[in-house]
Amino acid sequence: MSFKRWSPGLPPHAKTAILAACALWLTIVLALGIALLRERSQSLHQARQETAVLTTVLEENMARMFGSVDIALLGIATYLSPRMLLRHDPETRAMMLGYLQHLPAVRALFVIGPDGFIQHDTDYPKTPDVSLADRDYFRQYIQQADLNQGLSSAIQSRSGTGWFIASTRRIVSPEGEFRGVLVAAIQLNSLSRLYHKLDLRPGQVMALYHKDGRLIARHPADDASIGRSYGELPLFSQHIPRERTGVYTTDGPPVNSPRIVSYRLLENQPLVVVLSTQKAVVLETWQRTANGALGAAIVFSLLMATGALFFIQRQQQKQRAIILEAAQAEASAVANANAKFRTFFEQGCFLSCVLSLEGTIVEANNATLGASGYTPEQVIGRKFWDSIWWSGMPAHTVKVRQGFEKARDGAVFTCESVYLHANGNQRLAELVLSPVLDANGAILSIAAVSVDITDRKQIEEQLRTLAAELTNADRLKGEFLATLSHELRNVLAPMQNGLYLLEHAAPESESAIRAQRIMQNQLDQMRLLIEDLLDVARVNTGKVRLECELVDLRKVLADVTESAQAFMEPAGHHFTTMFPDESLDVNVDANRMHQVFINLLSNAAKYTPPGGHVSLKARKDSQEIIVQVTDDGIGIPAEAQLKVFDMFEQISRDASYSQGGLGIGLALVHKLVALHGGRVEVFSEGAGLGSTFTVRLPLSEFHGKAIEPPELSRSRDDSSSFLQ
Repeated sequence: MSFKRWSPGLPPHAKTAILAACALWLTIVLALGIALLRERSQSLHQARQETAVLTTVLEENMARMFGSVDIALLGIATYLSPRMLLRHDPETRAMMLGYLQHLPAVRALFVIGPDGFIQHDTDYPKTPDVSLADRDYFRQYIQQADLNQGLSSAIQSRSGTGWFIASTRRIVSPEGEFRGVLVAAIQLNSLSRLYHKLDLRPGQVMALYHKDGRLIARHPADDASIGRSYGELPLFSQHIPRERTGVYTTDGPPVNSPRIVSYRLLENQPLVVVLSTQKAVVLETWQRTANGALGAAIVFSLLMATGALFFIQRQQQKQRAIILEAAQAEASAVANANAKFRTFFEQGCFLSCVLSLEGTIVEANNATLGASGYTPEQVIGRKFWDSIWWSGMPAHTVKVRQGFEKARDGAVFTCESVYLHANGNQRLAELVLSPVLDANGAILSIAAVSVDITDRKQIEEQLRTLAAELTNADRLKGEFLATLSHELRNVLAPMQNGLYLLEHAAPESESAIRAQRIMQNQLDQMRLLIEDLLDVARVNTGKVRLECELVDLRKVLADVTESAQAFMEPAGHHFTTMFPDESLDVNVDANRMHQVFINLLSNAAKYTPPGGHVSLKARKDSQEIIVQVTDDGIGIPAEAQLKVFDMFEQISRDASYSQGGLGIGLALVHKLVALHGGRVEVFSEGAGLGSTFTVRLPLSEFHGKAIEPPELSRSRDDSSSFLQ
């Protein structure tokens, strides 16, 4: 029956009431349905947060417990390392019992000697003659020489006191001798005590795993699963390899029911704490609320009462969620701050150390150990100024100690210091020592930060050398341009005079003919000057073309001798030659070789006083032909011989011997000889003692084989070895 068919029979206010009641009922039902869905979502979210917070609490307790055990083991091991481990030593047992009083989670402390027998045990006044050489937590130190600290799987006590886990540390003498293993038997019932202390509800399970998936402890107890590996679970196969903490939902083993799981991987320990809450327990309250809401939908009065209860419960849950969120945010902020500091310290590119107020190195980051090549054992625990970095360098030790004292007084100390690398090399570092202050300005420790500046110093030295070379090159360029201008003026002035004579003299007159000869000579000189410049440019750009062929070098040298007479005779030089009777076959460009020897003879004539002696000699060696140009001229100082083949360098700046030139002749000779696979050398005993230029060319049968690269040499062959 539709509303239109029966509504006319109702009074208007009844219709309004019915419509209002239906609307109210529908509104309440819809609101209730939406609220229930949101409540379910929030309950699950709240359970995830609560589980995560409880996991953090569990992690802190486990970390504190294992951390205190590690510290105690380190202290006992340090005490025992320099001593001989005698069995039944009352002093050692008293010391171990003193430590045991402050370790509530540790049932017993005992020392295993290098032979595997127990030497000290806090459970027995007189240590029993028992061997533990078959225990895994002892054998691993025999098998792994570099192992210093270990943690065993869960072990069932033979005495019936329950499960425990062995935390162990190697005992090593100062000389590096293995003296045994120190063991702390940690009772795993501390997990159950924490469970009751936190007042966890049924359905919540605490567990302690090794990070490889082995179950170590669980509460509520599950002895049958202890020691079993759960490495295939998502916790270890998907989450732990990527994240050290997280929350996820699962329904697999070891508890095959839907549940919320939160985990945290302990720092400095291969342990994972896990807290799981069954979803059924989490939604138990929500399920009751839903059942009550369903009954309230049938009975309006119960609906109103349920609504009021729902509102109150909602407020309480919101307040609880706020408290849990604040606690989680605070814990997360502290964890993030510590993580950022550790990341900055450990992964920083600077070499950083933390020093105590006594100067002991407490911590050193990875960059410090990696850059210097030393291990943590060689660095940590020593006085900063007596560390291995300054071994055998007392001056630097004193400087570093004085800097530390200034930093301890509140000042910042900076210096450059040499330090010793592990490979034996000395390197340079910029060292900064500064105090670390607390919120009240009190000095907590000293921070030592350094940067290796060895490479930077070397680069600075190279830059200074390069700057000097560039300055010298700029000077040579200026001198070259000035010389070039002078040479061009020397050519142009005679040509200008010749043109003047040609204009005013008869064409066939002696003056006109002489002017033409002068102008032709000047043009030839300019052509040679320009050809030299072009040849240098071609060689430097790799565009020079050699037309090599097999020639007898004696013929080339004979042509050179004839051409050299043109500048030998005007100076009155005594020019002699000495060539062997046998052929000197080489694979060369004859024109370029002619150019090489003409340049060398021209230089010899130019820098030899009138009436001097110049010789040209050639001989054959086992794999090469040697040609020498020798003069008794002004000679070359030793320091100038190293750069005589450089571009624009003049052999002498003495005006009394200067006959022009751009300083490119010898550079061109050096490059042309190198292109033929040979090399050119210079030797002079000093200023005023003449000089010898030696050209070495490979014989035709050795041409193309491995040849030493062109280099400057100051060797001189004995002239007496030339063939007559």
